[in-house]
Amino acid sequence: MQLTQIARALAASLGALMVAVAVGGPAYGDPSPATDYRTLAGVGSDTTQDVMNGLGDAITAAGGAKIIASWDARGSANIKTRASNCQFPRPDGSGAGRTALRASEGESGGIYQSANVLGCVDFARSSSGPSGTPGTTGLYTYVSFGVDGVTYAVNADSDLPSNLTLVQLQRIYRCLTTKINGVAVTPLLIQSGSGTRSFWNSKMGISESEISAGDYPCLQSLNNTVQEHDGRVLNGQLNYLVPFSIAQYIAQENAGKTIGGVQVNVQDRRGQAALGKINGVGPRVGAGGFTGSLNIGFPLTRDVYNVIPTARLSNPTVASTFVGAGSAVCTRDQVITAFGFGYRAPTGSQPADLLQQGCGDTYLKANG
Repeated sequence: MQLTQIARALAASLGALMVAVAVGGPAYGDPSPATDYRTLAGVGSDTTQDVMNGLGDAITAAGGAKIIASWDARGSANIKTRASNCQFPRPDGSGAGRTALRASEGESGGIYQSANVLGCVDFARSSSGPSGTPGTTGLYTYVSFGVDGVTYAVNADSDLPSNLTLVQLQRIYRCLTTKINGVAVTPLLIQSGSGTRSFWNSKMGISESEISAGDYPCLQSLNNTVQEHDGRVLNGQLNYLVPFSIAQYIAQENAGKTIGGVQVNVQDRRGQAALGKINGVGPRVGAGGFTGSLNIGFPLTRDVYNVIPTARLSNPTVASTFVGAGSAVCTRDQVITAFGFGYRAPTGSQPADLLQQGCGDTYLKANG
């Protein structure tokens, strides 16, 4: 066996051990202690859970009480968001978070996954905007706070290219290209309900109905167990290719550091993942496009949101926490960028593109 093969085998074994240790462990950013029932409870996106945990630690009321309780997408245990009742299965992903929020507002009889959640959720983390044409009216407001980019990741030891065009990626995800320079490629789907999955698939030009119909037989879901932004799925797999949040990659790289007065308390799940360029553009600014902060000029970028019932925007605590350039969230731009996201300052007027709001803007609305 060649030395490189030995190294890859050892890395794969280590990766498997890391996964085994991680599975079944405690969620990384739930409020601690779990009985710390804060004013505003949020659930949903894996992509933004870590930054919202960081903001939850940074933002306090007079007297030092923390305001934001952001419950992780990952983890098996039920969560409990209020001192009385409000115990329910953990929403995993943007779609699940928004569904739980709507149930909390009384939709579906207030039931989420057979649990009564009426009044139990204040906001939903979402890494994707509303479906359909963006609008300015609706029961729910998508309050922007950061900018993310999504690229592809492969095993760092793979012979797959570190630079692909968007067209090449679209052909890979439509199963039209199965080899690149003679190297087989297996495109992965991340778990259903993920905002990143929705965003990525839309950019690849494929739909959930087409996937369900079997139109793209090369796509691998691994029984829908590929958690988004978990590079350990690539450990020992030299042909896999998977979408990955640039912000999440940077946050995991910063794990354990203290930036902007807040510790980046995240789990480093990158494993053997290495990010790729798209159309020759690096996912990050800095040498070679693979170091430094997120590149807001990357071809595939998206705003990330906290979704709030429109009727509650005037609530003093909600407004002071989330709304406007002077809100508690938007004045913690160092925390936002420490967790890998780009920061876009609000302009004071409605942007031409509702999907490119400034931090704290409330123009984008929908009924779901």
